[in-house]
Amino acid sequence: MNNRLKILYIITKSAWGGATKYTYDLASAMPQNGFETHIAAGPALSREKNLFSELQNSGVYCHTIKNFQKSVNPLKDLFALWEILRLIQKIKPDIVHASSSKAGGLAGLAAFILKILSASRRTKNYPPAGGLKTIFTAHGWAYHESRPRWQRLLIKLSSRITALFYDTIITVSEFDRQSAIKNKIGKPEKFITIHNGINPAGVPFLTRNEARRVLIPARSQEDILVGTIGEFTANKGQKFLIEAAHMLCQRYPKLNFMIIGHRGEEKSKLLRQITKSGLTNCVHIIDSPPDAAKYLKAFDIFVLPSLKEGLPYVLLEAGLAELPTIATNVGGNKEIIDPEKNGLLITPADSQELSRVIERVFKNADLKNAMAKNLYEKILNDFSLKKMISETLAIYRQ
Repeated sequence: MNNRLKILYIITKSAWGGATKYTYDLASAMPQNGFETHIAAGPALSREKNLFSELQNSGVYCHTIKNFQKSVNPLKDLFALWEILRLIQKIKPDIVHASSSKAGGLAGLAAFILKILSASRRTKNYPPAGGLKTIFTAHGWAYHESRPRWQRLLIKLSSRITALFYDTIITVSEFDRQSAIKNKIGKPEKFITIHNGINPAGVPFLTRNEARRVLIPARSQEDILVGTIGEFTANKGQKFLIEAAHMLCQRYPKLNFMIIGHRGEEKSKLLRQITKSGLTNCVHIIDSPPDAAKYLKAFDIFVLPSLKEGLPYVLLEAGLAELPTIATNVGGNKEIIDPEKNGLLITPADSQELSRVIERVFKNADLKNAMAKNLYEKILNDFSLKKMISETLAIYRQ
């Protein structure tokens, strides 16, 4: 007889990204910690790295929610809710742990419905007598995005409703925990901060020369490469990096910029911006290379120009790659970056400030080396995967 506790992770997209990596890291660690582990997500595209392909041979049971999609579609969302209800009833987990806004709302509602049915004796012996434990991880609140006021108010309302369904809400940054309390998203005692963690051996970095031979084979190894990695979305602020490049490239012919991205609606806009600005020889876009983080050592300086973040894995990866790093002062970035010590923080959406700071960094070798060394040490000490898993297990076992 299997007496192991059962845990079901639910996330909207199986395509690889920050929230997907978070869910993968937790799910893949749970079988060794005594849990029967299940994961449910939207359909995977076979041609790209995804959650299901990465979990092969991990001991985790994978389930597809056929009607899961990121955009709002009332009919598909209703069908997805029905799929989740049936899956929970089939698996009978002790814990449901959801990530991402859509999954959080639908999984929370499904668990709530089952609790109501159980109280009215319409389900047999489920949820368990001790209660189904429900946990939601918020990877940055969407009401921090640059949106019309009415949309931000609507998102806050939906976040408050989602919070009602959960026993515990994990925020990946203290910034987001404090924001949730300030905006009355839920009872303060529901929220706990657990920073994302990373395994130092988990990123197979190419050497600087190897990575550059793949990314910029026609350029000199002596050129200075400033780069970023992220989805082609407005939230990533990549257009401001291109604007900064426009201010710098004519003055510094050996300076190059690179945006490594995947998916997202902004790619065509960015390409038009590069062409219109006459930057086709200075700014390079690379679309969807497998395991983008392994190319980080190609960069001399890493920039994260985001307008909104939770606690970005790519900053942790840049730290492990020992890169001098510039990031916007948003979300959990300031919980990773100690200004002037292990990186520099700038105002979001300010390309002039960004250009000045980039210039300052590549002209100051001592600053570059000190920031890179200190960030590497901070990631090792404060943002380990082992620490993240241990703190999350403590919540599961309460």
